[in-house]
Amino acid sequence: MATARLASEDLPMLRGEAAFTADLPQPDGCLHAAFVRSTVAHGELRNVDLREAERAPGVVAVLDAALLDLEPLEYYRATTLGGRMARPLLATERVRFVGEPIAVVLADSPARALDAAELVAVEIDELPAVIDVERAATDDVLLFGDADTNVVRPLDSPTEGGFLSEPSSVDNPAAPPAQPGEDPCAGAHCVVQLTCENDRITSLPIEPCAIVATPFELIRGTPLAEGASPDCELDIWSTGQGVHSAPYLYRRLLGIPVTAVRVREPHVGGGFGGRGDPMPEFFVVARAAQLLERPVRWVQSRQEQFVSMPYGRGQRHRIRMGFDPDGHIIGIDVVMWCDAGAYPHMAPMLTAASYRQSTGLYRVPRLRYRIGSAVTNAPPTGAYRGAGQPEVNAALERAIDAGARELGLDPAELRRRNLLRADEMPFDTGTGITLDSGDPHRALDTAQQLIDVERWQTLAAERRTAGSRSALIGIGYGCYSQSAGSGDDPDYASLELGSDGSVLVTCGSHGHGQGHHSLWAQITSARVGVAEGAVRVNDADSVTSSYGGVTGGSRTATVLGSQIAEAAAELRARICEVAGELLEASPDDVEVTPDGAHVAGVPSRLTSWTDIAAAAPAGISATVTERRAEVTHPYGTHAAVVEVDAETGRVDLVAFAAVDDCGRMLSETSVEGQQHGGAVAGISQALMEAGQWDADGTPRTTTLVDYLIPAAADLPPISTARLGTPTDRNELGTRGIGENGAIAAPPAVQNAVIDALAHLGVTHIDIPVTPQRVWEAVHRQSNA
Repeated sequence: MATARLASEDLPMLRGEAAFTADLPQPDGCLHAAFVRSTVAHGELRNVDLREAERAPGVVAVLDAALLDLEPLEYYRATTLGGRMARPLLATERVRFVGEPIAVVLADSPARALDAAELVAVEIDELPAVIDVERAATDDVLLFGDADTNVVRPLDSPTEGGFLSEPSSVDNPAAPPAQPGEDPCAGAHCVVQLTCENDRITSLPIEPCAIVATPFELIRGTPLAEGASPDCELDIWSTGQGVHSAPYLYRRLLGIPVTAVRVREPHVGGGFGGRGDPMPEFFVVARAAQLLERPVRWVQSRQEQFVSMPYGRGQRHRIRMGFDPDGHIIGIDVVMWCDAGAYPHMAPMLTAASYRQSTGLYRVPRLRYRIGSAVTNAPPTGAYRGAGQPEVNAALERAIDAGARELGLDPAELRRRNLLRADEMPFDTGTGITLDSGDPHRALDTAQQLIDVERWQTLAAERRTAGSRSALIGIGYGCYSQSAGSGDDPDYASLELGSDGSVLVTCGSHGHGQGHHSLWAQITSARVGVAEGAVRVNDADSVTSSYGGVTGGSRTATVLGSQIAEAAAELRARICEVAGELLEASPDDVEVTPDGAHVAGVPSRLTSWTDIAAAAPAGISATVTERRAEVTHPYGTHAAVVEVDAETGRVDLVAFAAVDDCGRMLSETSVEGQQHGGAVAGISQALMEAGQWDADGTPRTTTLVDYLIPAAADLPPISTARLGTPTDRNELGTRGIGENGAIAAPPAVQNAVIDALAHLGVTHIDIPVTPQRVWEAVHRQSNA
């Protein structure tokens, strides 16, 4: 089924013709919101004086928490200690991070709203801030007095409460099953130990957040209201990764029925996990529209995005890995701390995802994985591409490389001694997942071939021998496994035949750059028999589909794609039943074509779509709302070659290969695009990206001048390969691809840089491996 062509929705975006939320026509009487935000990370909120702002030109209203009158926000994934850490939508008694909203100004133009926001006088008694998660866990500086702690999840004890692997099926006499409280590395020939920081990074969508909320009384009877419930009160256009979870939050906070909110999303300029839940500001805007009975629009600035949108990552792994004399892993011992940010949001989900992937693609007889989490005076932590999986994989892959140095083995060879073989699949890792199928050794071999590893190894040795310090070559690998489509939530897929032979696909999830419309048309065409151009897709509307998941977690092709394939097969069967009656033939003998249906082998006996539709006045459709797809596990190896100047710290990425197995491909072009995008996201984190805050909680990276991402000129050509091992866990045999590069690329680049400097005594550099960090690591060894 795989195709090699651009998705149909690509061209409008490339030409600048696509309409994003900020491009939508503004409703009559639309007001514009501007938020007043905290400029300190932690303090008691003493007074908010709105009077001067209320008198400013064009201002209709200025609202603080008391005037807004909304309950605090608790996302369904959050652990808020019985509400004691719930998030006020506008700050009340205390501010907890720079950028936290305190008030909102509603005016007749964006400029006037911003000008008036400067007139709101805010008095804050500043308190000490805490940015480091382990320091926060000491409770020396408390963010929530009522909770009497900063700890969201206490660190598991070495003897109780930790995740300790069950007796393993891995046959290694040096690693008998560990008992509770026993060191999983006990008896190892050698043990390596590292502390791996995974700094906070933002999802940095090309389009910041935006929302337009309109009270429905203003648009009843217009085309905009078609399909809405009679009791609908709010019509919302917004940026997001799914329209179906939002109405439940609006219901809870605004006190209106789920059917009273219609949520739609136009083109969205990237999600990457940061839009998995509606922004808190969205509920403020919706409430303002309710109170003022006027449409309200808010478009986030880039600087606001840096200080208020959830950040991903923010984990620290202290990892110990034990090996036997032959280099086989006998045990892994991990202590992981997750920075939850100022308000607990997704920390429980992220830490669980990290644990599940803590053995990667390796045979690990014994594992102890202890988790702790605490709030800090930084923006809340949310999902970002991979959501918990890149963090643990980076630590795992670094420990493998460190073990290779200690044992005197090539890092690729040590991986081969521990990677699972194809004949060991499916494999129960002991962490709650079973890897379905694949050949990790083939992925590693292919990655080495793509980068021409022997050539680079020879060049690296020549330059070391020559004493070069300005062009040192390093080679690194990042093997990975991922859980794609986690959870058991279904999607919604409904297909309806039109009288002209067209098929309308209505689904619950929508894309934001992944080319979903083309994929759904392709699946429908192949399963039904109509032309791809005859397939239309209706998505991103909470009214037209009864349910849908978020587009995230590499789930959409496996979960929704499989439901569309099943619905398409049902639709074809029903078409054949109707056509069979018209043709006086068995449904099994009917063939469907773009022009209609005919008896197999007799194309002249054709019945038209008009005739078929007329014979079924109630319509011909099929709907699938139950999930059949199970969690899949894409895997692979990425390889990087770098050139490092030890005198200046400069790192140049000179070769990169991405080898991924995402199962059966639906569109080879889309898969390759996702490979490139994921790899660049991971390379960016490895070399440049990091949110930074001073000790007092002041952000230092609030523009693209401070927060760096690569340009095309910073990257070499990326070589790709796709292994395509089908999985039996869904109808299509496919697995995820959107997050793979963000998991594999960071340790590949990081390991390559350390490999280039290993002969100088450098054993570890945290990502991002910036010139400053590289220079400091080299000079520490020079001065040692």
